[in-house]
Amino acid sequence: MQNNIIEQNKIVVRVKDPTINQNQEEFVIYNIEGQDNTGDFQIQHRFSEFYQLRSLLALKWQYCYIPALPPKVIQGNMSLQVIYQRLIMLNHFMKQLSHFSFLWYSQEVQTFLRQQYIKESNSNVQQENYANLLISIFPDFAENIIDQEIETKINQFYLFIQNVTPILQNYKILMKNQINVSKYYFEQINIFQTYFIPEYEKILEINVENFRSRQTSKIFQNDQNNCILSDTDKQFYIMYIQIKIELNEFQVLIELIQKRDQLKLQIQTLNEQLKKQVNYVSEIQNNGLNIIKQLLTTKENEIEKQLFNLKQLEKELTMKVSLFSLITNKLGSDIQFLKRNFSENYYFVVREMSKFFKQNAQKNITYYQNLLQQIEKQEF
Repeated sequence: MQNNIIEQNKIVVRVKDPTINQNQEEFVIYNIEGQDNTGDFQIQHRFSEFYQLRSLLALKWQYCYIPALPPKVIQGNMSLQVIYQRLIMLNHFMKQLSHFSFLWYSQEVQTFLRQQYIKESNSNVQQENYANLLISIFPDFAENIIDQEIETKINQFYLFIQNVTPILQNYKILMKNQINVSKYYFEQINIFQTYFIPEYEKILEINVENFRSRQTSKIFQNDQNNCILSDTDKQFYIMYIQIKIELNEFQVLIELIQKRDQLKLQIQTLNEQLKKQVNYVSEIQNNGLNIIKQLLTTKENEIEKQLFNLKQLEKELTMKVSLFSLITNKLGSDIQFLKRNFSENYYFVVREMSKFFKQNAQKNITYYQNLLQQIEKQEF
């Protein structure tokens, strides 16, 4: 569809190298760099400025999908784990923005990419003007009649994310618990391999070759002055972070679909008001003498007044129907894109987690095979 999703995305954007600023106020700075049709960009922003950008976009582009951001945290925003999680989620946010030209090339995003400070936009836009703005940007969506298939897909997807959200929330808790369990496991394995076995062999004067090459793991050590996690740490968190990203995205889509449903209810209410207004005008025109006497006005003036109100209702109804058609068609298109996006993320996560567990299993097998061989040598 025109001016919506960039199928062949040539925009390059990366959020990287988080750095803790320890001046008067302690906060984390994220580097953003890349290139688009306007040229190269390289700038630094803190998390609160990403948050401000999304708020401006959500205010300007109501009824439109705006990628999710991680929620703010009250405590622990300087911890290594929070910084790394935000880094992954901010990359997701910027890459999702880059798929939608009307968002990426908006004044707000372009200012964010090339200026240190974000300008506040005018939020006092009347719905009529907003509808005209959307229609001018997405004429294809506005002109197309709503297909029942699109309505069905939206409703099915809405039911899906409502049903899957509590499941993902449970998985998120399980993954967090698993991280804590694995933390304890790796700590104990490190102690066992690095300290216990060498000391035990030394005390018993067992002559075992120094074949152990595994070093003490740095998993989950919280170095406040370093924003870099080891590869093992990153792999360990990938499933947990991905679940959080999808939960955030699902919440955005739930709110968007609910806004659309509210607009549908407004249209139904306007239709009822319009019918009543038509009946009232007809009553005045045909036999409204008693009504006119009660209102202390002439029949012509009352008819003129009510016809004006009727036209205003018709105008508002036409605008809302056009807006509803547009956002329904656009939402159907966005959902198709996001479903592909979610599928790609899912396969990426499964692949990375499988590689992680396979590598760690192989390391442990190799270690214990070597240990067993050395013990068998000593026995002979």
